[in-house]
Amino acid sequence: AEEKIRVAYDKKSRKLKRLDERGAEATKVDSTRNIIRSLSTKLRIAIQVVDKISVTINKIRDDELWPLLNELIEGLSRMWKCMLKCHRNQYEVIREAKALGSIGSRNKLSDDHLTATLQLEHELISWALRFSRWIGAQKGYVRALNNWLLKCLYYEPEVTDDGIAPFSPSRVGAPPIFVICNQWSQTMDRISEREVVNSMRIFAMSLFQLWEHDKSEMHRRMMTNKDLERRGMNLDREDQKLQKEIQALDKQMVLVSGDGNSLSVSGHVVYQGETSSGNLQGSLQRIFEAMEKFSSESSKAYEELLQRVEERTGQERERVS
Repeated sequence: AEEKIRVAYDKKSRKLKRLDERGAEATKVDSTRNIIRSLSTKLRIAIQVVDKISVTINKIRDDELWPLLNELIEGLSRMWKCMLKCHRNQYEVIREAKALGSIGSRNKLSDDHLTATLQLEHELISWALRFSRWIGAQKGYVRALNNWLLKCLYYEPEVTDDGIAPFSPSRVGAPPIFVICNQWSQTMDRISEREVVNSMRIFAMSLFQLWEHDKSEMHRRMMTNKDLERRGMNLDREDQKLQKEIQALDKQMVLVSGDGNSLSVSGHVVYQGETSSGNLQGSLQRIFEAMEKFSSESSKAYEELLQRVEERTGQERERVS
């Protein structure tokens, strides 16, 4: 509304100038001048309303949003400390566990064996997708919040002897919420979940090759037993579901890594990396090793962020007092 009034005001001002220059009739000049006066009053009122709304938004931002973000950062810091401890323990347990090579034993091939492999594959792919999307949602939230806050800052690039100084909310004296959210966004962008998701994907591929081998063996047995023909059709349907899930995981990997590695090509899943059943133990170990590393980086990042929060909050209290 304010912009429309401003446009109308400018248009009538130009018209009044033209009327004056042409020496138009006094009635036309007075009529236009009255309209301009009315628009000027409406414009002042609109600006006052915007200013009042802006003050209200700033108060809500500083008095309500900022404390809630503090609680969120503290909660995420506690969460990542707990996750670091859990994934560290998981890594140690799987490292010391009995070898998983028996999973791939062909002597134990049965419906239960195939079902267990299939279920594990579904759960693993679901875990990888959910983890990647969960981290992506966190990054997206912080990035959106920071971008919104930055739109509220008026910034003129500062030119120094070394060139244009990099933008920083603290450099322009912005409130703590601007400084912390900017650092939070930059920190989240630096921490990559790629290694975790890729390790899950490698293990999923090992399981898929194991599934494919066992499915082929089961098909071979079915050729001599017509009663098992329906079971073979079910296996083929499950195989199609798995391929679709793996393709979804590959697409998610592209979003995480930004390259085309391991994409499905021409309807056939292309795998790269170690996929032998004998390497299942090592693949699973690498998942928890990557999870431990990611959790450690995240925990450290939130500890540093909390320290910055305390510093900025203390500085703000000193400034107010």
